[in-house]
Amino acid sequence: MFRCLAGAALLFLVSFPSANGDLSAAEHLAERMGELEQLEAGFSQRLVDGRGMELRRTRGRLWAERPDRFRWEVEAPFAEVLIGDGRTLWLWDPDLEQVTVRPYDERLQATPARLLSGAVDDLLEAFDVDRLAGSDGAERFTLWPRANDALFERLEFMFENGQPRFLVIHDSLGQRTDVELMDVRTAFAEDPDRFRFEIPEGADVIRETSESAGND
Repeated sequence: MFRCLAGAALLFLVSFPSANGDLSAAEHLAERMGELEQLEAGFSQRLVDGRGMELRRTRGRLWAERPDRFRWEVEAPFAEVLIGDGRTLWLWDPDLEQVTVRPYDERLQATPARLLSGAVDDLLEAFDVDRLAGSDGAERFTLWPRANDALFERLEFMFENGQPRFLVIHDSLGQRTDVELMDVRTAFAEDPDRFRFEIPEGADVIRETSESAGND
């Protein structure tokens, strides 16, 4: 359930010299991500199989704040809330009145929420990075995991005019998860409860460890 968090592909990008000189692809990505201390956006997400058939589509809203705090609210077709505070991750299913609780680990690196909220240094340590830039202000970064046991083959991160717009995750089964970000804002009002989760009285609680989650 934590793996299905992830943008439609941005096409027709061409190689283009950077105005910032000879910065490496990783340095360009670090520069872009470093500008995103906070992020709020609507999202549309879909899962596509290896034949290009859509398996699932969801939409909702997200908030991300470095380091490692995020809130990912799925509004349709079924409500879900994913909250992380840097130590603990909660997945709340209000229809089932069930919450799954687990600690952070490196396997979460591939989720969109973690990519948008995690420490930039950790991101660059986990991936090799390629970059394509366009004259229209679009940039596409392809991230290749360095870990041999990664859950995916590669992911693509697309920016338009310095703002993240698309994220695409290609898994080892040939499936693709696309996320499009809309109405992107790089600041939001403080709310002490945004990145907290109080387990409702009577809710069914499932507690996972990093080891048990890795065997899903």
